[in-house]
Amino acid sequence: MAVFYKPQSKDKTLKSFEALCTALDIHGRGVAKHEGRIWFVPGVMEQEKFRALVVNQKEQVGTAKLVKLLTVNKERRAVDCPLLEKCGGCPLEHLPLKKALEAKIQGIKKLFSRVLKEDLGEPSFIEESVEDAYRRVCRLSTKTDHGKVYLGFRSAFSQNLVPIDKCKVLEDRMNDILEPLRKFINSLKGKKTIGHVELVSSDGALGILLRLTSNLDPDDEVLCQAFAKDRGILIFVQEPSKHFITQEEVLNERVVAGDPHELYLNVKGYKIIFTPSAFVQINKVINEKLQDRVLEALDLKGEECVLDLFCGLGNFSFPIAKTGASVVGVDIVRSMVEEANLNAQNFGLEKLKFCVADLEDDFEKQMWAKQNYDAVVLDPGRSGAKLACQFLSKLKPKLAVMISCNPLAASRDVAQLVQGGYKIKSWGVFDMFPRTSHVEMMLVLERAS
Repeated sequence: MAVFYKPQSKDKTLKSFEALCTALDIHGRGVAKHEGRIWFVPGVMEQEKFRALVVNQKEQVGTAKLVKLLTVNKERRAVDCPLLEKCGGCPLEHLPLKKALEAKIQGIKKLFSRVLKEDLGEPSFIEESVEDAYRRVCRLSTKTDHGKVYLGFRSAFSQNLVPIDKCKVLEDRMNDILEPLRKFINSLKGKKTIGHVELVSSDGALGILLRLTSNLDPDDEVLCQAFAKDRGILIFVQEPSKHFITQEEVLNERVVAGDPHELYLNVKGYKIIFTPSAFVQINKVINEKLQDRVLEALDLKGEECVLDLFCGLGNFSFPIAKTGASVVGVDIVRSMVEEANLNAQNFGLEKLKFCVADLEDDFEKQMWAKQNYDAVVLDPGRSGAKLACQFLSKLKPKLAVMISCNPLAASRDVAQLVQGGYKIKSWGVFDMFPRTSHVEMMLVLERAS
């Protein structure tokens, strides 16, 4: 059989390229066009020529990793963190704060315009933040190497641990405890059973949560008490155990050192006691501005009934209750709901109650869902509030205030509300997470009359 020569086709897959950045996207990544594709390249600014290595590519879009800057924008900021390339926790460090926030705002406008088929307009407000020492909550991973435990953050590009002894976005007293904490952990018998270490800088004491894979050794508990007393902090542990009825594995959280009443948040005059595993907004100053904006949007007179979905500890429920309005807070995390109810009882807030419900499942048969509400506040996680918005379209409260840390999910949910008869009254942004690609936004929706 004759075999004829057939020239092999060349591999058209691009390996690397050079291009000019012409814009920034909603995540603060550089945007460039090359060979018919739109490329997204982290670490690049407008008007910078660069060389990049392809990470992935499709027919029309691709992502790439910056290899070298060929020209530099004069507004580019100098790197001020030695761990930037390893940690990846501050991907927008090179951008001036205002430029990074403006990129996110413009990205939100483009996203909502595409989803809603109408112009979102300019934000009614922009709440800016300082970029240093703003973070009051963090989770540290652990790694054991040659019998020694290290604390740090996971790399953005791998599962490798980046040990840290200081981070410029953490509050000062969190930084101050890092090195003593590392030494303390290495003194424990059960140091290898510590999976994560969480820090929360409350308005009272500094709280530390040790997440364990087995029960805390009694000798280690004595060491925890001594360390906590010496430092004026609280130490909690989360340990695995068996449910006494189902025998399923559950996690129990308990305080082992310090007075648990000293871990609290000041919320509009209310001292909200909580445990360190509860969700707390990381940026205290911006969160207070967020609370103020929500109250301003609701414009309550004191006789209304308000539903607070994804309420957590009551970040909005307690400020709303202070106006005299009746409030029902709903969240899936039972421990936070129990803490919120206990705090409400301690303050004698009879018109404030909290309920447990999975808002991503069928919840409409619960008693709280059968009431009528004048307004609803929603602060879902990154996955959004798809079922909750379907519920609101049927419940038909006059006003809905949505807070979101994920504009993509928010655009989907808002589109659903618009289809259900609502219109966007106003919107704004909060720079809750400076130096990162994330942004917090708030939308006020009014039911069309």
